[in-house]
Amino acid sequence: EDIGRMVDEFSAFARMPTAVMKEHELRELCRQTVFMQATGRTDIKYAQELPSQKVYAECDGRQLAQAITNLLKNAAEAIDARPEPVNGLLPAGEIRLRLDVTDQNVVLTVEDNGKGLPVEDRDRLTEPYVTTRTKGKGIGLAIVKKIMEDHHGQLELADRPGGGAIVRLVWAQRQE
Repeated sequence: EDIGRMVDEFSAFARMPTAVMKEHELRELCRQTVFMQATGRTDIKYAQELPSQKVYAECDGRQLAQAITNLLKNAAEAIDARPEPVNGLLPAGEIRLRLDVTDQNVVLTVEDNGKGLPVEDRDRLTEPYVTTRTKGKGIGLAIVKKIMEDHHGQLELADRPGGGAIVRLVWAQRQE
């Protein structure tokens, strides 16, 4: 059954449709995506840092929403995977989404206070079926990476000071 699900997910990954670039308002896309994830995980605090002005960028809104969803799910799973501390006090789970726009780029950042990213083989986490989780299938970050490639952007993985992970999606505000 598990192998069947993995084959189905890989097939869906292999058949990902071509990105359809149109102008989208990103603040609303972020709000909707975070809302959908936060409703199912009331045990985690979700925070958003969005610009006060509307943010328009050329992207495939459906694919970008999928990428954000994958990152938020990964962050929640990383929070669930935190080891119990010796003193028994585990801080509440927190996920923060931040949207920044420069003159040329859009930077979408997801931070969590989960178990963090592995140091060894970190660059392999974006390959299909590479995962650090016992229940993970290893397809989420591969999909995000593919979406960013289709947007001529990049996926960046980093350590969060104090523990956890920082994941950034960076792409041009306007496609050439």
